[in-house]
Amino acid sequence: MARTNKDRKAYICTTPQAGVLDQAGFEALAWVEIGNVGAIGESGTQTNVVSYDELATDVTQKGKGISNAGDPTIECARNPTDTGQVALRAAAKTNFNYAFKFEDKDAPDADHTNSIYYNRGLVTGPTRPNGRNEDFILEVFTLALNQREIVVDPVATVAPTNTLLPAIAGIAQVGQVLTALPGEWTGEPSFAYQWKLAGSDIPGATGKTYTPVVGDIGSDVAVAVTATNSAGTLTKTSGATADVIAA
Repeated sequence: MARTNKDRKAYICTTPQAGVLDQAGFEALAWVEIGNVGAIGESGTQTNVVSYDELATDVTQKGKGISNAGDPTIECARNPTDTGQVALRAAAKTNFNYAFKFEDKDAPDADHTNSIYYNRGLVTGPTRPNGRNEDFILEVFTLALNQREIVVDPVATVAPTNTLLPAIAGIAQVGQVLTALPGEWTGEPSFAYQWKLAGSDIPGATGKTYTPVVGDIGSDVAVAVTATNSAGTLTKTSGATADVIAA
């Protein structure tokens, strides 16, 4: 479901980062939260659209040009002792690139993480809007980002659990299609299947359906369902069919 910006958090890593980072590189960093943040400016990659018209052109030809990773601002109610703001002020005095993390509060349930946005760039500022006597003292920092944003959608934090065992639909007969019913699971997993004949894996039988062959006559069939999400894996096996009969 859609969420607002309420409770969004901003972080900085106080160690300069000279090179482009991937998701694992960002996740390995130590983060300091920036306190008293009131607004975060527009982020994301902006790509120039270039065009060229030939003498015979009827409709302008367009293509993608250079991309800009963005220059979002961070507006803070000035707090001289906030660790994150202190880090921003220090970073702004250098010509180094620093890593940033923004975290929404949008986990779909208690078993998932929030959305996270990573980037890396220079810090400039702060500027101070100033104002009238009832306006807060603000500082505004600009992030000159130097790599494409990495967006990490919510992922499961709890491995799948099974609440209803897998089952098989169909008749155990040569030529008749058997269909695996995965059962019921928590954790929104994906499923993989392994069909079994008399308790042993059937080579290559890893689809959601299986059609018994003549060599299966006299043996029962079951299916093992493996559920996987970002937090782990669990396998459960269905009850067996009656022994396979001839067509």
